[in-house]
Amino acid sequence: MTYAAIALFWIATAARLRSFAQAPSFINGTYALAAAAVAAGVSIKAAEQAIDAATGPYVSDLLEHGVIVFAGVAAQLFLLGLRTPRPRREQTRLRFTVAAGVLLAMVITFALAPVHDRFVGDLDAVYGALPEVALYRLVFNGYLIYVLVDNVRLCLRYASTPGDRERSVSLTITGWASAVCLAYPLSRITYVILETITGRGADVIQAIGSVAATTGLCALAIGVIAPRAIAAAKRWQIALVGIRSLNPLWQDLTAAFPLVTLPTPAPLTLTRAELRHDRHLLEIAEALARARVDTGPPLARTSVESTAAALAASRNGGWSAADGTAAAELLPAAASPAQERHQLRALAAAYRSATTQHPALSEEARS
Repeated sequence: MTYAAIALFWIATAARLRSFAQAPSFINGTYALAAAAVAAGVSIKAAEQAIDAATGPYVSDLLEHGVIVFAGVAAQLFLLGLRTPRPRREQTRLRFTVAAGVLLAMVITFALAPVHDRFVGDLDAVYGALPEVALYRLVFNGYLIYVLVDNVRLCLRYASTPGDRERSVSLTITGWASAVCLAYPLSRITYVILETITGRGADVIQAIGSVAATTGLCALAIGVIAPRAIAAAKRWQIALVGIRSLNPLWQDLTAAFPLVTLPTPAPLTLTRAELRHDRHLLEIAEALARARVDTGPPLARTSVESTAAALAASRNGGWSAADGTAAAELLPAAASPAQERHQLRALAAAYRSATTQHPALSEEARS
């Protein structure tokens, strides 16, 4: 599960860095930093033996906890920046001061602890009774509690803010994930207290904290990814709905003029769905230029509804009337590509309605 958390957080980091590159801002920057720092922290945890072999016993613990402290302050600044473009100076100063004090205390206690001769096992399990290591753990885990409680409070406050569903879902997940992660520092502090009082730790408490940390980290990563995932899901749904709305007109036109079509893959992903939707629009436009409708006396450009009615009335002839008018020439002139796309979607909707008034369809057009 640790590797799942690593993968999720690096995916989340890539998503947040992309968002920052597309729209540089204080919020996007601090969000990307927080995600990257947590991803680095869990990656260091997974590679601790290799790091300790290269740098010295238990240095990986200090590096891991240090980047987590950095992630904590970045997350706090991100959440504080949601209400205003940038947190107030005193808010930023307070959180940086606390983080700097924690890092300094961790470095000093780690340097003073007699643990640098050789690697003999887990730092907490082997040296947990040493005063320096116990103080190190209390400082670090106390800071985690401070950050996580602050995150839960801010997430619950801002998640209910209306107007941005993607952000609300992300903050809700992040808030609950932070609450789950709280079990980790609480379990470690409980472990220190029990070990100090009884002379031995409670392994079950340590195991519960580890499981809570991994579970909470996976949920945090999902919360970071959620806004982009929700936005992509919305675009996918819009593309699928658009394809369905275009299909009646597209099917009839491409059955009559099959050479305008190109094969497209099934819309199983966002990219494929948007490609098929765009291809349908293009193929409809090309087929309309070939479809001849019988309008009687020559007509000037009319409305979308009139064009749809003329198409529906003439479809049994395969839109091949020699003296007819090209359907594309009946549509009002579009001032831009966006307006043309909107017009074609409106034509498809009007055509679907018009066919109910002309129910006799040629079997060739539907086959």
